[in-house]
Amino acid sequence: MSRFFRHLLLPGFIGLVIFVLTCLLTPNEIPEMPDVIPWDKLAHFGMFFVLSVVCYYDYFQLNDGNVRKGRWIFWGFVIPVLYGAAIELLQKYVFTSRSADIVDFLSDMIGSVVASILSIYILDRKQKAKKSLPLQQNLR
Repeated sequence: MSRFFRHLLLPGFIGLVIFVLTCLLTPNEIPEMPDVIPWDKLAHFGMFFVLSVVCYYDYFQLNDGNVRKGRWIFWGFVIPVLYGAAIELLQKYVFTSRSADIVDFLSDMIGSVVASILSIYILDRKQKAKKSLPLQQNLR
């Protein structure tokens, strides 16, 4: 199996799980939770946080750690956000047992934003550590 497809499998699987949870399950199949916390929005945040982190990680692995930030952000942020928008549109126009909600989409996007900030921070730290390593070896 090629490296490209190997690194698409996990994000694809997570994307499929998100699709099933957000489009195919009817509202009465979702268990009731206490109203103290907006569980639905927290679930959207968490699913898209995980999807973005997995996309970032797999893209990083696919490119052996040599990532161009623009492409990396495209695959780890833009694609998941477009996917979230597509799910909401499908819920509005195709899966009539579900309803589209702009706040769900915003929760998806915020999950991807937080994952992006965290991933970029980690990448910057890794790149700084990689750059300083040869310099330290030369000083010895």
